Amino acid sequence: MPLALFVPPPIYHVHQQFNLLYQFWIHTETIGWLGPLEYIINTPSAHRVHHGRNRYCIDKNYGGTFIFFDILFGTYEAEKRDHLRDKVVFGLLHPIESRNPFYIQFCHWWYIITTIWNRPGLTNKLKTLVYGPGWEPGTPRLGLLANQPDIHYPQPKYETPVPMWYSVYSIVHFAAVSVVNQIAHENRSTLSQFDIMVSIIFILATLTCLGSLFDKRWYAPYLELLRCFAVSCFLLYKLDLFQGFTFPVLIMFTTSAVIFATIILRHNSAMTKKVE
Repeated sequence: MPLALFVPPPIYHVHQQFNLLYQFWIHTETIGWLGPLEYIINTPSAHRVHHGRNRYCIDKNYGGTFIFFDILFGTYEAEKRDHLRDKVVFGLLHPIESRNPFYIQFCHWWYIITTIWNRPGLTNKLKTLVYGPGWEPGTPRLGLLANQPDIHYPQPKYETPVPMWYSVYSIVHFAAVSVVNQIAHENRSTLSQFDIMVSIIFILATLTCLGSLFDKRWYAPYLELLRCFAVSCFLLYKLDLFQGFTFPVLIMFTTSAVIFATIILRHNSAMTKKVE
């Protein structure tokens, strides 16, 4: 925002897009150390550090295109080249073990709110808002690195074993999400607010339900049954939505609803027999 006082918005947006394009080639593990360039521009090696969870990677290498600003302000850290021990582990210090998009978006806000609530004194509560995420009372502004997890490669990934048909099912329904997103984007100037809102709800509901299935939540089949049933009813209400493709899409969602209704009935039947 302060740039708006000095840089015309068109120039800012053009440079922002150039910076975004530049990011493409630095997100790779294929390219190694680039010698003197490492101290001038942002390179794949420097950017790997930025995304790392290792202690030496925390709060380092913020530069988008040039890295010498990090060198000037003391936030530069070169990638360690002992890959057997110090290979960069990508991700968050405290991984989010969920595929629910709503949880992923709001879990850290909830963490901030609960942390502020539990901190003693008004001063400490205000410091929680403006100091680093690792700050605790009695520590420097950014917290103590020694208090953070000491992470080394390799680290286990969040994985939940699911049947193969889950993957096939999710690919099919994610393709439907992609189509709806593309249609909504291309026709955003002519679609009604109701249609746009329905598209947004459909996309969010699909991502949430598929995430819950892969998280193996007990309520996931119920959510997916409700989603497929609701979409089927909506398609019956608007049979001209996809022109000649509406009926095949309706069959797909109706079949999906039947599949999950069957899964729920079988599960409940098995639980009843187990109790008896």
